[in-house]
Order: sequence, then C-alpha cells, then structure tokens
Amino acid sequence: MSQFCCGRGDGRPNPPLANPLDDPAIRERTAVLEREIAELAQEQTVCAAEVRELLEREAAGEGPFAQEINTLKQRKMMLATEVQHRKAKLNALLLGI
Repeated sequence: MSQFCCGRGDGRPNPPLANPLDDPAIRERTAVLEREIAELAQEQTVCAAEVRELLEREAAGEGPFAQEINTLKQRKMMLATEVQHRKAKLNALLLGI
C-alpha cells in the first residue's frame, strides 16, 4: 500500500469531519457575528452615502465640508476594520481554531 493513500492504514475510510455548526453555542455565536457584520456593512454604506452627499453639496457651492468628509471617511475605514475582525472571528469559529 502506498504511503499517500487515503483513509486509515486498515483500508477503512476516515470518519467524516465534525461540523462546527452542530454545536448550538457555535451556531448562536455564528449568527451573532453574521448579524454584526451585516450591521457594520450597513453603517459603512450610510457613511459612504453621507460622504457623496457632502461632496455633491460642496461641488454645488455650499460651504467646505472637508472636516466632516474626513471624519466620515475615517469612520468608514474603522467600520471596515471591524468587519474584517468579525469575519476573522467567524472563520476561526467555523474552523475550530
């Protein structure tokens, strides 16, 4: 028998891997993380829309909104980082790390 064969040495196949979502606690935590990711993504969308609105108003001749635009862009970047952290937590949870 080749050393690169599949299954156990006795010819039986390996048992299927456990699904982390079989655990109710992991399933609940996964749902919470997915909900948080969706909420953060929605907030990012709102920030982007506000930035577009301020840029359009500024282009139309209304006052300078540089500070507000910069603050919104920083918030959007912070939200993107939070989404990445939640996704990393979710992936680690699903991989059992």
